[in-house]
Formats: sequence, structure tokens, C-alpha cells
Amino acid sequence: MGEHDWQSSEYNERDRLAGIKATLARIFGDGENPLAWGFKVASFGSVPIKLHLLFIVYLLAELIFTLPGNRVGMDFVLPRLIAIVLLVMAREIIHAIAVKRAGCTPIEIMLWPLGGLNAHENPEEWGMRLRVALAPLIFNLALLPLLAIPLYLITNDWQSLLINPLTMRSPEAVVSFPDGTTVWWLVTLASIHSVNLVLLVFNLLPMYPLDGARVLESILAREKSDHRAQWLVVLTGLILATVIGVLAIVMQDATTLFALCVVCGLICSMHRRRLQFLSTADMIPGISASSFPGSKDGNDQDDPDTINQEQIDQILTKISKHGIGALSRKERRTLKQATESSRKPSK
Repeated sequence: MGEHDWQSSEYNERDRLAGIKATLARIFGDGENPLAWGFKVASFGSVPIKLHLLFIVYLLAELIFTLPGNRVGMDFVLPRLIAIVLLVMAREIIHAIAVKRAGCTPIEIMLWPLGGLNAHENPEEWGMRLRVALAPLIFNLALLPLLAIPLYLITNDWQSLLINPLTMRSPEAVVSFPDGTTVWWLVTLASIHSVNLVLLVFNLLPMYPLDGARVLESILAREKSDHRAQWLVVLTGLILATVIGVLAIVMQDATTLFALCVVCGLICSMHRRRLQFLSTADMIPGISASSFPGSKDGNDQDDPDTINQEQIDQILTKISKHGIGALSRKERRTLKQATESSRKPSK
């Protein structure tokens, strides 16, 4: 982003817009990774919990959809939106706990409408990695009977349990007593059940960033390298997003499904570009360790801010395992400095 980016201006006391730019830096980071755009809303221990901008747009869009006369009103939509926020946060905290129990370190929790874009270290052993990926799905599965059984006993109607996520905005989706009446607590119970069911079903799809993709990646990592496993999951996700997206175009009331395919397709494409970068990562710096300041052949070995090839290798390994969003600001600056150094003509 050049020398005058958001982060550098944060430390410029003469810049009248420094406060605004510092706020933008906290929301957008370096601006290059859309998956990292979000607000910090809470913390789980030392792990920050952020709300992705896409989540905010989704919540606002759902509220706007209450305005047409053929849609359910605010009294029915608001409990569902609250249920989405709370269930998504709960399942991702469960995910972070699973990461810690696997002996790894959660970096941050980024919430979006169908779960989290969590940055964390991955266990080396594929079985442990699989358990980490399954943790949020097991949470949703465990909640299913706890919500479905009382809902059926109250309504005496099996149809109240089978939620169609494509028609949740229609008046027919409202759950009521056998006599046709309804109350706020019944609406709340039905909202929690419907959101939990949607989170469970959609996250079974093997498309990044859904849980199904991480599960498939963990299974493939048993026989293949991490890089190859991620390639296969990316290709599977792109094909699936295309097929389901085309079907959503010809279906009625499938706007939400189409939007999901667009988002997952874009994220799979980002993963694909990252994997392509890592395939030739050794050529990106393009120079040997002696070309970096601070290398054994350099003249400033004692400078703690200098970089060497070992640092670059560690950063590239971290990108390979956790994605570029897991890099700290210092690591991003190091990678940027190495890339710029590689473009300079040798003396």
C-alpha cells in the first residue's frame, strides 16, 4: 500500500486523520486480506473475537427484508438474528477450546453468518486435526435433540422441526401452537432450532470456509501432503459452488443459497491463489540468504530488525498452514521487505 498506509500514519502525530486511519487499520488490517475485515466485539481469554463486516451486512439485510408485506415482521426476525450471533459465537468458542486441547494456539476468532474464519495453528497429526474440525459440527448436532424434542411436544407438528432455509422469511415459516396462536418464547425456541439446523446442514458442504472443507482436508491429509490436500479441497469447493450456484439461479427463493455459493467460491479462489503462490514461494524472494541484511555474509548481523532466509521460510510455512491472515504485522512487513529486496538488481 506504499509508505503512507493506514498503519504508518497511526504513528504520525502531525496527521490530522491519524485517528481515523488507525481505526481503519484495526478494522481492515493492511487492507489486502478481505477475510480479516472486522470489528473486535469480545475476547475469549487472550483470543480476540471479531465480527466480520459481511456479518454486519447480512444482519442489516435481514432487517431490511422485514419491510415487504409478504415477509415476516421484526418480532419474528429479531429472535432469529440474535440466535445466529449467539450460536455462531458459541460454536466458534467450542472450536477454539478444541484447538487448545489439541496443543495448538488460537490466534483470533472471526465470526461470519455460518460460523467462523478462525486463525489458529493446525495439529500435525491428521486425527487430531479432524477432531478440531469436527468440534463445531458436534456442538450443533448435540443441540439438535435438545431443541427439537420440546419444540415437537409443544407444537405437535413434525413440520415445525424441518426448516427450509430458503423460505425462512415467508409467513409460513412461523411456528405456532396447535390452535394457531404463538408467543415470543415459542418464536425464540423455533428460531434457535432453525438457526442451529441451518448451521449444521450448510457446514457439511466441503467448501471453504465451511467446516466440511476442513473435515475433508483433514481426511485427505492422512494420505497426502497438506498442500495437496488443500488443492483437492479447493477444487472440490469451486466445482460445488459453481454447480449449486447454477441451480440456485433457476430455483425460486434461492437468493441466500446463491449468495452463499458466491462467497464460498470467492474464498476458494483466494485459497487457490495462495496455494499457487506457495508452489513457487522459493522463487518469490528470489535470492539466497546472503542477499538479505543480517545474513551470515552480510555486514549487519547484530541488527535485531534485519531479516534472513530462515525468517522467510518460517513465514512461508505459517502461510501454508494457517493462511496469510495469520501473519502478524511484523511478519507482513518482513515478507514485504524481502519481496522488495528480491526485485532490486544485484550489485
